[in-house]
Amino acid sequence: MVAINKRHWPAFIFTTVALIVIIWVIVIQMLWAGPMMSSGVSDSGRYAITAHKDNSLILWDLQNKKWQIMHTNANVYSAQFIPDAHAFLWQDLNDKVTAETIEGRNLLIFQHFPTYGHAISSDLKTYLSADKDWNIFAGFGESREPVLQDGVSPSFTGSGKLLNLAMARQQNLFLTSGFGHDSAPIAEYPPVDKERRFSRYSGVTLWDAKTGKPIAKFQGNSAKTHATISPDGQWVVSGDENGIGLYWNTNEPSKRHRLARYYGGIFQDDLPEGLPDQDYYNQSELIQAPKGVSNKTITQTFIHKSKYYLRFGNNSHIAALFRTGSPWPVKYFDLGESPELVTYGSQYSRNTAIATSPEAGVLVMGHRSGGGISVYQFDHEELTLERAWVEQ
Repeated sequence: MVAINKRHWPAFIFTTVALIVIIWVIVIQMLWAGPMMSSGVSDSGRYAITAHKDNSLILWDLQNKKWQIMHTNANVYSAQFIPDAHAFLWQDLNDKVTAETIEGRNLLIFQHFPTYGHAISSDLKTYLSADKDWNIFAGFGESREPVLQDGVSPSFTGSGKLLNLAMARQQNLFLTSGFGHDSAPIAEYPPVDKERRFSRYSGVTLWDAKTGKPIAKFQGNSAKTHATISPDGQWVVSGDENGIGLYWNTNEPSKRHRLARYYGGIFQDDLPEGLPDQDYYNQSELIQAPKGVSNKTITQTFIHKSKYYLRFGNNSHIAALFRTGSPWPVKYFDLGESPELVTYGSQYSRNTAIATSPEAGVLVMGHRSGGGISVYQFDHEELTLERAWVEQ
């Protein structure tokens, strides 16, 4: 043990106290930040951007395990990374949207309405956003036009989730979903009709980002529904709080495929009535499901290019891995019971607090409470998902 000269005690005490203060400041900052509400991961997997309930916007250096508060006046649903860039998208509480580099340089600034979810292309020319009434707009400033603006009373008002937006990286396609489905033909109900009483587009809908026109409605879900589209624009996957999981190839939008339930298998709805219940389920390629996995989907997101995606269940720390084009779960990952993740407690309105980089195989998740983050790394060859960093 090294003795400390008495003459050095004042400096030693000062240094120790300063270090303790710094540590407590960091801890208090994280607790003060509040739960993560929206997030994005850079394509490189190096950085994440998160917006929190207290309106702080935090940039995370996932490689060096560092973070910094970039702004303290952020719209909680506005944190997104811009494709192909170390730059992020966010909106302040004065409704100004900014595309900003990680060094703090502004690439684009414009005034907008308060966004409840938005997305932008890598060239910053295609901008999509949702307003508080679940309407969708393309463009900004004088170029802004409504894409979806129907329903005086949107059919999923009060359902406790956002209308989510997902943009394909390699095609001019984007996806919307919110609550259940509507079977009304697109031709009979244009998406822009301010006088319509109830929205006809609250379910899973595929859109042409260039024309702003709906391409197809994907039917079969019920209640709170989340859907996403693969980076190459070829696959759409959806899941809802009633445990229904579905997928489609965008080249064959009328052909619906069911995902296997984790314990039951694939429901076969083309069989005659009167059979024993178990005969309606195909279990031929079902793998054993761990305790705690939930079919009630909060969100799903691609983890390796357009080949693999993860499904996250309500009140569960288990994520299921699927391969596109297949109805069967490939593997289950235990994300850890501590700290409790955003998937706990029916937090459907916080499904934007789960984000990935399909290019780098990085998963970022918020926690049930507190401003922390959990980071995981996916290996597409070994099919492993390892926790890389936890900041509470």
